[in-house]
Amino acid sequence: MSVCPLCTNDRSTDFPIFYTFHRRDFQAKQCTSCSFVYLDPRPTAEELALLYSDEYFLHDGTDCGAHSATDYETAAIKGSVKFPEILGAIQKFKAAGDFFEVGCGMGYFLEYVRGKGYHVSGIEYSAMGTKLCRERFGLDVRQSSFEELSPDHGRFDVIFMGDVLEHLIEPRAMLEKARRMLKPSGIIAVEVPSMFNSFVGRLAVRGYRLLRTRKKMPMPPYHVNEFTPKTLQAMFRKAGFRDSVILQRIKSPGSITLRGNLLEKGIKKALHYPNFLVTKSFGVLGDRLLGIGRT
Repeated sequence: MSVCPLCTNDRSTDFPIFYTFHRRDFQAKQCTSCSFVYLDPRPTAEELALLYSDEYFLHDGTDCGAHSATDYETAAIKGSVKFPEILGAIQKFKAAGDFFEVGCGMGYFLEYVRGKGYHVSGIEYSAMGTKLCRERFGLDVRQSSFEELSPDHGRFDVIFMGDVLEHLIEPRAMLEKARRMLKPSGIIAVEVPSMFNSFVGRLAVRGYRLLRTRKKMPMPPYHVNEFTPKTLQAMFRKAGFRDSVILQRIKSPGSITLRGNLLEKGIKKALHYPNFLVTKSFGVLGDRLLGIGRT
């Protein structure tokens, strides 16, 4: 049994979702101490290599890869509409300097950041993604997992992890590593999905618990961690950042990915419209989180 990656407590209860991959189940657990949700067991190195093969970039369905109805690159291009909002939040804390991206995919965001005056570099786990970053944009990107990276202590003004922390086996340890790579006045910016913070996520969890059942997720176990505003802020604190800000964002109703049967899709679509208005108006119940921590 895995201990909680946030607080290292060894007691948990079942959270009502699970995945099946590589001939075994991955059950979501919720820590009884800090409420963090994580998968148990954690994927092995062999399973991680299978999860992030070229299929992750090339598959064009909601059951695998980019988790959308398109391949990774198409999803990245469509997602570029959020680049100004994300970088705008970062610029309020650090308007220039050395910018390092962990998990830069095919390089679209890193290229956008370079165009705004930052000196950029990064790493990407996938050989395919690294190749495209270098050949298409001429970016200084190394192929590596963040776990295996030899850190440059005190080098960077900004470290960005976009849709990365939910994939990492040891998220707290990796935030601690990132903190050591930052200059004394540096910041880290972390964007993660928050699937169970929204209207539909909260309703689904309550419904499954009331019915004493659980949901088999229709994709591989890419997300080994599930964040809420509370647990993301706690992760920053445990990793040694002196303070942090959590901004709640939400996808537009027209851009959400619909999975499940017709009833499930209909409920998700119907609830997302009021959720969108609430999040935009009050900054709560978002399905995306942008956390910024300061050293």
